[in-house]
Amino acid sequence: MQKLAAFLCLAAAIVTAQQKKSVPSPGAAGTATKICDDPYQVREPADGWPEGPVYIAFHREKSKTPWMRNPVIKAPGIEAASLAGARTLACVEESRLEMAKYESGALGYTPAWDVILVRTSDRKVYFMRTGFDGESPPEVKFHRGAGLGKPPVAPFVRWLRLVVDQKVARLKTRLQPKEHDKASALAFSADGSKLVMVQEPYDNAKPTPVTVFDLTSKQVTAVLHVDHPVHRVALSASGNMIATERYGSRVEIWDVSTAKMVHKLETPAGESLLFGADDVLATAGTDKVSVWNVQSERELRSAKGSHLALSPGGTWLVAARDGNGVTVQEIESSRSLATFPKVGAQEKYLISNGGNAMATTSVFSGRMYVAGNAEPQLLSLPAISMGMDVVSTVTAIAPTHDGFVFGNGDGFVGVASGSGKGQRVFATDFGAIKAIAVSPDEKLIAVADSSGEVSIWELL
Repeated sequence: MQKLAAFLCLAAAIVTAQQKKSVPSPGAAGTATKICDDPYQVREPADGWPEGPVYIAFHREKSKTPWMRNPVIKAPGIEAASLAGARTLACVEESRLEMAKYESGALGYTPAWDVILVRTSDRKVYFMRTGFDGESPPEVKFHRGAGLGKPPVAPFVRWLRLVVDQKVARLKTRLQPKEHDKASALAFSADGSKLVMVQEPYDNAKPTPVTVFDLTSKQVTAVLHVDHPVHRVALSASGNMIATERYGSRVEIWDVSTAKMVHKLETPAGESLLFGADDVLATAGTDKVSVWNVQSERELRSAKGSHLALSPGGTWLVAARDGNGVTVQEIESSRSLATFPKVGAQEKYLISNGGNAMATTSVFSGRMYVAGNAEPQLLSLPAISMGMDVVSTVTAIAPTHDGFVFGNGDGFVGVASGSGKGQRVFATDFGAIKAIAVSPDEKLIAVADSSGEVSIWELL
């Protein structure tokens, strides 16, 4: 009996030790629950960007179980073992979307995760991310009870790793416009000190807002309102003039200080609209490129082509398309720089600022061609809504001297170089990216979303 009693005591001790090892302490679970149940206790958003280590607290919607670690979610290298050792708290809440009904009457569900990232030092919220949908419930079900699809563990962990382990770009600042319509165009001034954004109102009866930001003060310095949609915009080197295209067939020049239109240029600008360093303006559309003296409204030179670029050395380049492909030339000297393969009828294209690369985009994909190589590179970005392994559609793109910066509807930004550096990807806090611009010195990237918010990223 004494041996049996000793054995039972030993077994109980082992079980107790295992429970202590595998179950979070009530204090840690309680603190995580308190924060995640109402993460917006502090109404100011957290500045900066989420940093590791990250403590991941999990909870099922409507469950009475407190927020605690889920052993299924594993993120080696960035995950904290305890809340006390974490810089960021990830509150992951699972809801279950009804997706099917079996012959037995049982329901089938897809698990969906919403994530809120909170800074542990002051409990301020960085941002919220939705759209992590798991797999659909089993199509064939022989046993009774509800069917549940596989949870989105892998997409969430890959996304979290991209967010925390930023090696491509660092968040510099966030800009807040005065109106909250989706962005349609962005452009830096030539010295990189100012940024202009055009928004497309959700209410078609509203005028189009055009906002100028000072990047030093992070403040809005001017807001214009245009009575038509705008998809091309340019900001002069002095920052005193804004050029907007009107239905792709005319350009209007606005004085920033008075918010009034001061010049009209009867020239197509449905594809390209750029100010040069000396405040001359170049336009491109319907197979014609023109360079203008804005003050006199005089055309200085023109060329055949549908896209243009301004090289790092200040030379205007033109891209012309015909049945054989796309040719890039210097406008003034007509010197040929590169040729690229034929562009499809349903594809849009643009050239890099150095003329050595061309990007094509369609509703299905994006590709980059490098001069001297007929084989394209896929412009690849992950897609949260499709499991992170599917290449998503490019929703915004801007040229660099030797490649392109591009974004998608899941908030990812890619940097592609034609110099053999490959492609790099970083995550933003946006859902759908609607516009992108690159500063003239290529140190900054501006990204705007479907609500008109803007973030400025510094390339590493």
